[in-house]
Amino acid sequence: MSLAEDIKVLREKTGAGLMDCKKALLETKNDMEQAIVFLRKKGLADMAKRSDRETKEGRVSVKTNGKNYAMVYLGCETDFVAKTEDFIKLADELAEYVLAHPEITDYANDEHIKSMIAEKAPKFGENTTLKGAYNWTPAKDAVIEYYIHADNKKASLLELAVTGTAKDAAKVKDIARSLAMHTVGMQSCWVDAKDIPQSVIDKELEIYRTQALNEGKPEAAIEKMLPGKVKKFAKENCLLEQMTIKDNKKSVLDYLKEESNDLGCELKVVRFVRF
Repeated sequence: MSLAEDIKVLREKTGAGLMDCKKALLETKNDMEQAIVFLRKKGLADMAKRSDRETKEGRVSVKTNGKNYAMVYLGCETDFVAKTEDFIKLADELAEYVLAHPEITDYANDEHIKSMIAEKAPKFGENTTLKGAYNWTPAKDAVIEYYIHADNKKASLLELAVTGTAKDAAKVKDIARSLAMHTVGMQSCWVDAKDIPQSVIDKELEIYRTQALNEGKPEAAIEKMLPGKVKKFAKENCLLEQMTIKDNKKSVLDYLKEESNDLGCELKVVRFVRF
């Protein structure tokens, strides 16, 4: 892309000004990710998750056989193509194929999937790619539920473990689905704080430290601030630490504890994945 196009993309990702984006790209030799970090260090972009929120055109399809759950994201260039009957059909066919083949470890490089897409892509007239594919089997005494947003571009699969016998099995499935919906709405990145990669924490700390130094804060004060910044980051990005959508004073963890007591069992989020 040209510098002008890169500036446009960077502005969309960060909300920073035109000249600030231009300077960031020049300073980082047009490295988009480093330009984002550059702007955040300058305090010109508040986007710990904004790049993850960027909506890609395409369509999500989820299929299940009652045991396994398959979720795929078929990407394209425009919303117009994503809504066509042929594109929707291809996304569904890919999900059915993924569901039927849980043994495949790398769906993106599966030759049959490549041929399925290559056969239909010319008709779309756009670059068409498999953005992601998952095939999950729930563990014993666990349930899997999913949520697809109305735009068919954002979705989540979530597995909820159940220890003990729940008084209401249907309620457990409702809880799992509501949590899948939550991960989409709140853009959850991890289940809890211990799941955050150290590399991510280190990057955030570097940004916080640089911002504070630019604001003239003393080094000693900055070091005292950092643990709180990490806790805040976890609270904003980890499912169990986020506040529930229905009650912004109750964490998801507390919500699960309450539901566990009511149902007479223990509910625990095992994993989730979202587009």
